[in-house]
Amino acid sequence: MSQPISEKAYDEFVEALGEDNISVDPGVLETYTYMNGLGQAGIGIQWMFRPIAVTLPGSVEEVQAVLRICARYGLKFKAHSTAWWALALATCPNCVLMDMRRMNNLEINVTDSFAVTEPYVTAGETQVETMKYGLNPHLVGAGPNASNLASGTSMQGTGGTSVRTSMQERNLLAVEWITPAGEVLKLGSLNTPNAGWFCGDGPGPSLRGMMRGAAGNMGGNGVFTRAALKLYPWYGPPYECEGTPPFFDSSDIPNSYLRYVVWDDRDNEAEALLRLGEAEILDYNNRWAAGAFTSAMSISNEEYLEMEEKGEYKEKFGNGFWTFFLNAESERALEYKIKVFEKIVSETGGVIYETTIFGKRSHEIAIQNAVKAVWIGKAAYMPTSANTGAVPFSYETIDQGYKHALPISLDVKEEHIARDKMLSEGRDNCYMCIDEDGHYMHIEHACLVDMWEPKGEPTGACIKGAARSMEQGIGFFYCSMPGSPRDMVMYSKYMAKIQRLLDPYSIANNTTTRPYELITPVEEL
Repeated sequence: MSQPISEKAYDEFVEALGEDNISVDPGVLETYTYMNGLGQAGIGIQWMFRPIAVTLPGSVEEVQAVLRICARYGLKFKAHSTAWWALALATCPNCVLMDMRRMNNLEINVTDSFAVTEPYVTAGETQVETMKYGLNPHLVGAGPNASNLASGTSMQGTGGTSVRTSMQERNLLAVEWITPAGEVLKLGSLNTPNAGWFCGDGPGPSLRGMMRGAAGNMGGNGVFTRAALKLYPWYGPPYECEGTPPFFDSSDIPNSYLRYVVWDDRDNEAEALLRLGEAEILDYNNRWAAGAFTSAMSISNEEYLEMEEKGEYKEKFGNGFWTFFLNAESERALEYKIKVFEKIVSETGGVIYETTIFGKRSHEIAIQNAVKAVWIGKAAYMPTSANTGAVPFSYETIDQGYKHALPISLDVKEEHIARDKMLSEGRDNCYMCIDEDGHYMHIEHACLVDMWEPKGEPTGACIKGAARSMEQGIGFFYCSMPGSPRDMVMYSKYMAKIQRLLDPYSIANNTTTRPYELITPVEEL
């Protein structure tokens, strides 16, 4: 249980931030306590703690002040950008939350194609502004409401555009980083006088891997206040849509091609993806199945259940389907891309469908996913509002994903559905995307769980899937790594050493490594 914040600590927060930027009001704290989503369903509501205070720092100096006050009074801290999921909140007692919404500046370097972003700038905002200059950012699968800084520095950062725009951690250039000890680190070219933000590797060794690890340390290694991220060409005018949400009237995109594709044979499907990656023609790709598509097509749980009962989408998409988007700088370039695409699909036994196959909604889902990654979260969380997954959530080669990772998650999910521990929305509800025009893929298997159902039990699926992954040496939880427990401990030990160096006062509310005893006495502060 958290203890009320001391009057002295509160007064210091007020002095550092101003009275309007610190709150211990119970009503405010309650709004920062609960969140449906992946963290809740995967681990359980026991992970959620009411914060002891909520702060809104607006500068590097104010972030440093919050960390130093936390260290003096033995408090934990957790910073979040746009708070996409449960682990953005407090996961231990006596935690001071840092809501970074006051730090929302964006700078665009058109000449060198990068953007310098603060924590609360969303991917959607970045896209709106950069498209004015013929540029486009990577959009993480979490959608346009997520922070690009967060996915680059602190979280797993893949998405449907990764085939062309890479994974967000690999788009990360220079970084301004406040460690838990309150020190300001400037990584990459930012650490070189007058060099600016253009490069991720400045003099000396790169620290970006230490900063975030494979899938991010979820804020446990400090607070990231600014980061430069690569931008990519956007061919055409800024994308616009009008109408009433959740479905819109999208504008036509010149020199573009958007289709659904279905393969009945998984070996052929994997072969097609290998060849499409090698061809370097895709601008967006993602795989869903009938369950997720039904969720996206419906606007209420009632409508979802009606669509599910009809089973119309399972007839076409029961074995999974892909959305592919091609965008080119000219008609001739697009014509070439389409010919290559259709040849590969045809030779591997795929069937191409117009995105209007199920009407206007179907097309709007496809185009808004392809351009803005806007429907993935909705598909993952309806109708229970809580999404877990059957492990492994992997970064793997395409053939490994299809031959090993996917069968593991399919079997685990089916076993839990048979025991009424998960919603039966279809055996195959797997989300995939291939990365960087290559043979590398991201795979996660969405499972819908009602946390208030007595039989609802998602954690076992994660544990069972992880165990089977280790037996086969498959990377899981977004990490491509040796699967044996002994080898995995090696990684954990290194991360633990890094954590001790970065957090000498043990004030980080770290969700990925255990708390550590103080190395430096607090009195020295």
